[in-house]
Amino acid sequence: MRLAAAFVVLFWAISAQADPRIHLKARLIDTSIPHRAALPRHYILQFRVNPGPAVRAELARRGIRVLNAVPESALMVSSATPPDLDGLDISWAGPLAASDKLSRELARSRYPAFLVIFHPDVSPAEARDAADQAGYWTLDHPDLLPSHLLVTGSYHRLRDLAARDEVAYIVPASTDLLAGRRVIGCAGPLTSAGPVGAYVEVSSGWSKDPAGRVALRYAFQSLTPKIEENAERNEVARALAEWARYTNLDFSPGSDPFALRTISVLFARGAHGDPYPFDGPGNVLAHTFYPAPPNDEPIAGDMHLDADENWQVGADIDLFTVALHEAGHALGLGHSDSPDSVMYPYYRRLSALSDDDIAGIRDLYGASQPSAPPAAPQPPAPVPVAPTVPPRRTPDSDRTPPTLRITSPSLTIVATSATFITLRGTAADNSEVASVTWSNSTGSSGLASGTTSWSARVPLWVGTNVVIIRAYDAAGNFGWRAVTVVRRQSG
Repeated sequence: MRLAAAFVVLFWAISAQADPRIHLKARLIDTSIPHRAALPRHYILQFRVNPGPAVRAELARRGIRVLNAVPESALMVSSATPPDLDGLDISWAGPLAASDKLSRELARSRYPAFLVIFHPDVSPAEARDAADQAGYWTLDHPDLLPSHLLVTGSYHRLRDLAARDEVAYIVPASTDLLAGRRVIGCAGPLTSAGPVGAYVEVSSGWSKDPAGRVALRYAFQSLTPKIEENAERNEVARALAEWARYTNLDFSPGSDPFALRTISVLFARGAHGDPYPFDGPGNVLAHTFYPAPPNDEPIAGDMHLDADENWQVGADIDLFTVALHEAGHALGLGHSDSPDSVMYPYYRRLSALSDDDIAGIRDLYGASQPSAPPAAPQPPAPVPVAPTVPPRRTPDSDRTPPTLRITSPSLTIVATSATFITLRGTAADNSEVASVTWSNSTGSSGLASGTTSWSARVPLWVGTNVVIIRAYDAAGNFGWRAVTVVRRQSG
């Protein structure tokens, strides 16, 4: 009850004058320059003051759906018809440009696979159709978040895909996604207006004291009986301490989870006093609220974890892994576009922050120790080329994809100095496996020998080769697996 009552405070509109700029990852939009073009289905509304619940209710009454928060005073919305914006305290309205949707990390990606994030109101069928029309093949992965799609194709056509109104943002696919490994996604940091858009720059973080430091407390509102209490407290404290190592943050344990500037840790089931009920075992593991602003006290920075999950220490579902990621949100970080980072949209089992995570937290709070020397420049990534396109799906009731196994090599990442690699495996289908194909991120592709038992001899370039094997049935369904082969320079 106390949490529910506290959340009412969160929903009051903030009367301070809003920042006239919109901070995206790709650019800073100066909203003092009015946007006068026709609005598509998805667009941003910038308000002169932060839009509270009354404003959002009025938007809903006018048929305008709020999709994401764009801190600190804008909303990503959608409407099926031209919107009525008369009488709303709006300073700017406009869509994302295609360039706003392309992560800078894409230029450094060596894989021909991309994680496409669609707006939340886009159906899976619409998402697949958009990718298909832009010339990309969808790679099915059972663990993707509802608005995410894993696709493969040419790097040079990404702008065409980003220009689609349905698309919100595109980032490089991680090796875990590309290899088809089990992953668990995070929906992102929360605000009173909803989850923060993936295309948004980080929040402004917690305010600093005159010395430039940030002092925060953390307190446990509830614990899980699945982990020994001391171990549970230690894992959360260890996750917070990892962030504090690199910047001007000071954490201390507190006793009141509702106190100001306190990260409250809550294990809860189902509906638990905020608008984001948990869904039981699997899917959503946790959610965390951004600092103040854009959120208000006392829920600012609070970390909620689904009590129905099988929480463990050092094994899935690992408390430290999840707490380390969620603590980044509590401190003001959004999701990172770098697949190797803790803050990538899918949890990664890491014991320490990546260089990208450290740079992000230092951008907010400064460096507490000398920065690491800059990394050596990396060679340009090979240009991915779309794989050989198999026949289009024929109208059929069969929607079951073939299953595929790579039996040799047994590893998903291989190092060699050979100019070729031979992959072998098996495939099966509910009717018949029609063909097995291979494609390499270096641009070559071909047909494997055999179907239910197959082999493929793939040429390798020096550097990283991502080889994708696909098994097709007669209806055009396909299953896939990938192997990353690093060819060393011989001699």
